Amino acid sequence: MKIVDVKLQIVEVPLKEPFHSTWNPSNPETKLFVTLVEVITDDGIHGYGAACDSSQLLAGIWDTHIRPLLLGREISEVEAINTGLVNASLYAYRPWCVEVAVWDALGKYARLPIYKMLGGVKDKVLAYASTGELKSPEERIKDAERFISEGFRMMKLRAHHDDPFEDVRIIAKVKEKVGDRIKIAVDANQGWFFSGKRVVAKWDIKKAINVCKAFEEIGIEWLEEPLYGYDFEGLAELRRSTTLNIAGGELNAQVHEYRDLIKHQCFDIYQMDVVLSGGFVQNRKVAAMAEAENKIYTPHTWTHGMGLAAALHMAGAVNNCPFIEYCYDPPRWDYTIRDLMLTEPLKVEQDGYIRVPDKPGLGVELNHELLDRYTILRK
Repeated sequence: MKIVDVKLQIVEVPLKEPFHSTWNPSNPETKLFVTLVEVITDDGIHGYGAACDSSQLLAGIWDTHIRPLLLGREISEVEAINTGLVNASLYAYRPWCVEVAVWDALGKYARLPIYKMLGGVKDKVLAYASTGELKSPEERIKDAERFISEGFRMMKLRAHHDDPFEDVRIIAKVKEKVGDRIKIAVDANQGWFFSGKRVVAKWDIKKAINVCKAFEEIGIEWLEEPLYGYDFEGLAELRRSTTLNIAGGELNAQVHEYRDLIKHQCFDIYQMDVVLSGGFVQNRKVAAMAEAENKIYTPHTWTHGMGLAAALHMAGAVNNCPFIEYCYDPPRWDYTIRDLMLTEPLKVEQDGYIRVPDKPGLGVELNHELLDRYTILRK
């Protein structure tokens, strides 16, 4: 079965309310960006994958690096395709949604969900509610109560004030109120930075160590991205200095960087992203390397419904993924917003688990009518 065509569709869906993410504090999110890839085979199968940006850079190399890589190739040659995308990534921004589309087509051909083709360890994963904005203690306590009522056992809050000890004080108030009814993790968003009108103060190693000590007293589950993602030695020193689990790696690129992160013992929890950092092929390899070191692998998922679906398949395919991120910060970012491109949103069940889609391929259906309405470019 061969690939006979590959298409690109760039979509920008306006949001009803701006979302003030901590990772880009200068520029509130006003649109849901979807870069959709469609792979078509000679058997008439259509596979889909999607990135979470408006990737004009990917469009710029579509005819020179993407179409020649895929056209005429057997759909099963995912390793070779992934290697070609490594080369393409030197010219464009994160082309891994192309590989996801190939896997979706392959799964439909095999009549199997992707996670079963990759290993099929489990059909559901414990989800944690992952917030994205800074809020007052009162608002966060209200959110925590909502998460508890909906079945969540864990939530992740953001630490992104200029004074990180303000974050410590807020999270301590939430922890005091909810007690042991829900576990709390914290994301510092220090692994990478957008520049702009408001640049949040960066943490150095001493500040990170002191913040860790403060969070140790509160009793959080992990601290995510406390230092720049390429400061391997600093991350290793920090991890040795604290009893907290340290997490990160969402935007490190490809398998060799994760090899070095693991070699330096930078993290307890490795959070490679299927769509942002290497596709299924490389995530499977990184998960295996982490497992060999008795470390946790859990995919980063803050993209959209298609990205979450890909991450769920990866989580269901490996042994060392005990939980998964579920991007959820109502009212401005609930699952109906995140999953706008899907005909049905991906929901967490009352026991706190989320099912891995069990239909062939990614196992989700696209809302083509909405995507077509807000398309700004096709190739």
